[in-house]
Amino acid sequence: MYNFVDLTSRSRAEPSRLPVDDMKVNGRSLSDWVPGYRHLTVKGRGIQARRIKTQEVPGRRGLWVDSVEDKELVLEIQYLLEARTSADLRERFGNLNKVLRTHGPSGFLEIKFDDESSFTYYAILTDSEDIEEDSYTLRSSFKLLVPDGYKKKDPQNSTGLISLTHAIEVLPDSIIATVSRTTDNVQIINGNKILSFRGSYQQGKDIELDFRGDEVTIRYDNRSILSELERFSPLEVFTVKNRDTLTAKNASIKRVVWRDEQA
Repeated sequence: MYNFVDLTSRSRAEPSRLPVDDMKVNGRSLSDWVPGYRHLTVKGRGIQARRIKTQEVPGRRGLWVDSVEDKELVLEIQYLLEARTSADLRERFGNLNKVLRTHGPSGFLEIKFDDESSFTYYAILTDSEDIEEDSYTLRSSFKLLVPDGYKKKDPQNSTGLISLTHAIEVLPDSIIATVSRTTDNVQIINGNKILSFRGSYQQGKDIELDFRGDEVTIRYDNRSILSELERFSPLEVFTVKNRDTLTAKNASIKRVVWRDEQA
């Protein structure tokens, strides 16, 4: 999936045509970050492996399956790096090392490929191939670990209706509900899952839920109202499925943001 490259040449013009699966890191192609860099191939975007825990049961054939989980994902990137001098080569490897250690706002390398540009892999550099520097044109590889094993689609939003193409269900990124009348109780509802808040809420003000961090945050009037969430409200498992519609009691859904995901 790339143009022919003459590996014996020490100096050639940079090809103007990028491969169809060119990789972007934090929004920019590595060939923009690092002069002389050329993306060649990527491995690891096929069928995702699963981790199966089993145990033998005496007197029974086969195995007992304790659990089945999707494994983490490892992307292996083959690349070409070209320089004119040894000093240029050292500088370009330095730039490449820096870029692959500079995480985006998510705390990870935010990886996209041109042939699936609406999806992002959140990754960490984990390994690289040893190189014998016997030329100014080197072919090598590095590996990126995607801890949760899934790629995330660009955010979608609506006033309640959910659309998912790939995932069965996902946790929303955020929900904003606007209080419709002054009340002591607001509920955000998705089928039989209800987030119920008990406090003092004024008409026209927003309750904002953010599920993206390590802990879910809920704010109203510039303060946390996590303590006002009523018992048995399924906050950590308030997932949405395709064609679900979020509604609210004593409020309206101003915006719900979610991301489809795919193995």
